[in-house]
Amino acid sequence: MISSALAVAPLRVSFVGGGTDIESFYRRHEGVVVSCAINKYVYVHAKIHNDSFGERYRISYSQVEHAQEIAQIENLIVRKCLEFMRMDVPLQISTLSDLPSGTGLGSSSSFTTALLLALHTLKGSRPTKYQIAEEACFVEIELSKHPIGKQDQFAAAFGGLNLFRFKRDGRVVVEPICIMSEQLSELLKRCTLHWTKVERSSVKILKDQAERTVNNFENLNKMSDFALSFRNTLEHETVDWAKLANLISHSWILKRELSPLVTSEKIDNLVENIISKENYAAKVLGAGGGGFVLGFNGGMEFPPIVDSSSGGSSNSFIPGIDDQGVRIISTF
Repeated sequence: MISSALAVAPLRVSFVGGGTDIESFYRRHEGVVVSCAINKYVYVHAKIHNDSFGERYRISYSQVEHAQEIAQIENLIVRKCLEFMRMDVPLQISTLSDLPSGTGLGSSSSFTTALLLALHTLKGSRPTKYQIAEEACFVEIELSKHPIGKQDQFAAAFGGLNLFRFKRDGRVVVEPICIMSEQLSELLKRCTLHWTKVERSSVKILKDQAERTVNNFENLNKMSDFALSFRNTLEHETVDWAKLANLISHSWILKRELSPLVTSEKIDNLVENIISKENYAAKVLGAGGGGFVLGFNGGMEFPPIVDSSSGGSSNSFIPGIDDQGVRIISTF
């Protein structure tokens, strides 16, 4: 019997289409997102807890919780995951992350997918990646009532570079983007993630965006089309990097109009600093309001983009790909 499971799930970079994965849009028109799982992770360790500790549940994240009943656990995602999985054993759950939460890289969904896989492993079950993604969506959207979309759960579960289609009936179709390893490497080398030093909750921003779906419908429809064009451009034998930069730039223009909470003076200044360089594009990642800004070089040469305005390269990094998705890395 397995008494301890350590799961890891990647964070993600969403290139184009973010926002079309929200139910208020995809129930009326198919949503499309292109994203890439990156080599930055959320780690979740779940183990059977020893009775001698005096509590039935110990939950360690940015704080430590001690509880005798699942209903007493304050962390909403942990509580809903345990209820959903019908866990009837004492547990110690702890989490670590390579990057802060609330940064636009889908960390909350990475946490949910990793926790669900760890709990499945303790129960002796082996779910598919699609099952884990669907369960994570159910826990976050239906049980926890978070006004979020479905792209992050599927990006964390599957890993790799993908186009996701969000069907009107709620199904998600995963289409891996098939490009040469050299092109994939170049794609990521052209990307730089810039830390705004602002952590924020996406809930308020996404709720506001969802309430504006009717007014934003045309923009979201265009963003879906941009995602398809982005995939098609990537899969061309000779990639037009400048076209990809142009798609990212136009997507950012549309995204800024989805909600006044998407951007800020600090974000706008950082984006302007990046796009002032020839053939560069930039956009805030995730719901917006802070977190990381993606800089993309669509030119012939692509040295790393360093955000000198925020103190140097320690605030910026070039991501690598994670092609495995959520997985168990240790059990005993």
